[in-house]
Amino acid sequence: MNRVLLLASAALTLLVCCSCNDGNSEKAPKPDGFHEVSFDSSDHKKVYADFFPSAQQNSEKVILMFHQAGSNAGEYENMETVASQLGYNCIAVDLRAGGDMWGRENRTASKSGTGEYLDAYKDMQGALEYAHSQNYTTIVVWGSSYSASLALKMAAEETGIKGAIAFSPGEYFDDKTLVKGWASKVSCPVLIACTPDELKDGRQDLYDAITSDPKVLAQFSGGVHGTSTVLPEKSPAAAQYVDKVKDFLTNLK
Repeated sequence: MNRVLLLASAALTLLVCCSCNDGNSEKAPKPDGFHEVSFDSSDHKKVYADFFPSAQQNSEKVILMFHQAGSNAGEYENMETVASQLGYNCIAVDLRAGGDMWGRENRTASKSGTGEYLDAYKDMQGALEYAHSQNYTTIVVWGSSYSASLALKMAAEETGIKGAIAFSPGEYFDDKTLVKGWASKVSCPVLIACTPDELKDGRQDLYDAITSDPKVLAQFSGGVHGTSTVLPEKSPAAAQYVDKVKDFLTNLK
């Protein structure tokens, strides 16, 4: 009888573990070198982020990863491994316009205060300045939803950016021509990713406004909003979006 109870208890524990993190499967262990970093935003607030090292030693490549509304650095936990194997370090940032998705605290919002979407751009500027201070020679910015729009702004206005990845960018601000204007000024390679429905709902205009070469469009049936679309438990098209990202990063000069 005691053995039956022990087996039942073990099964219950396994079920609970596999049901955590909003339905995500158990996360892989972090590699040596994974750690928290912090830096100042452009308006002098403390910003917190995860550093995930490249699988290639002494890599001078980095991807700055920015999440969607209500989210945090946890949005990129599976893509960090993918990017690492391609030779990129990853800095996944908790922006002040975020929250506690993925069963994680948004450290910047909870410790330094919250803000609106455009306020979060100051955190992104801080991340870019931090990347420059670490002497990375290849800096890629990756945004999701509202931060995808701000990633286009960053690629258009800031220096030293070699590529931009924007998942579900849109006109999320009061001026509904603002993001299209940023997109038209981007000169580095760009990957735009969205769902087919999103493409019909304004994203095609943003993509068409980009004049840089190369520019890549990823839109697959079964996709979902933002970088969540690379998660197999969220999107049946996850593998297709991941392959597009891998090709883009591999071919980036």
